[in-house]
Amino acid sequence: MNFRHILAALLLSLFSLSVAQAAGSPLHEDYTALLAISQKMLDAAKASDVTAFTTAASEASDVAKDQGNKGNSPRLQRISTKIKQAKKAAKAGDFNLATSLTEEAKVEMEKPDVAPTFGGTTEGGGREGMFGKY
Repeated sequence: MNFRHILAALLLSLFSLSVAQAAGSPLHEDYTALLAISQKMLDAAKASDVTAFTTAASEASDVAKDQGNKGNSPRLQRISTKIKQAKKAAKAGDFNLATSLTEEAKVEMEKPDVAPTFGGTTEGGGREGMFGKY
């Protein structure tokens, strides 16, 4: 085999390893603006104010959309889905459901970032390996 072919194969394998490492890095997102808006939503739900709740929910959707444009995050998608469902529930007059959905979104925002697990385990999981805990 030609030396160039061996060198090309080696360089391509190193390049693919670096791409896989970059794709597996955890997302560090800042949810402080969304947390403040979700508190406004909870206050409006406790006061049974539909207009204030929908205004705050629209603002939260806009902030989530802006953050979503910076990177594709599964956690942000779950949060924005909960906010949209809460907005629909508030428009229907079901403030108990709107409150519970907003609190679920808030819990999702307050979850700590976990280190990636490269063994196919679930989020937050870990496993003991030959070289320590992953």
